Amino acid sequence: MQAEYAHPLETLILGAGFFIGIALFCNHLILLWAWVICRLLETIDVHSGYDMPLNPLHLLPFYGGARFHDFHHMNFVGNYSSTFTWWDKIFGTDSQFQSYVEKVNKQKQVMEKKTK
Repeated sequence: MQAEYAHPLETLILGAGFFIGIALFCNHLILLWAWVICRLLETIDVHSGYDMPLNPLHLLPFYGGARFHDFHHMNFVGNYSSTFTWWDKIFGTDSQFQSYVEKVNKQKQVMEKKTK
């Protein structure tokens, strides 16, 4: 339920973008409901805090998932997208996340060497 909490201005601005595509391309009420359901499932998924390994959303190209979006909430600078992460790659707003992932991987390698 917390995934849908936002400031009223954020809701207005993001909501406008959310419905512009539907207003331009939707020709049936069922398409509207399908779009709303897909977007809500995606929003809940990235805000759940769980990166499920068998998540069907991971079949989408460039899907960031919960880990990618959690870094956005941890850092507040970068990782603005949650589904189509190519915008973050294009504008370099995922650079801090990439550095963080490298650092975590190095720490894992060090810990694995110590346990062997």
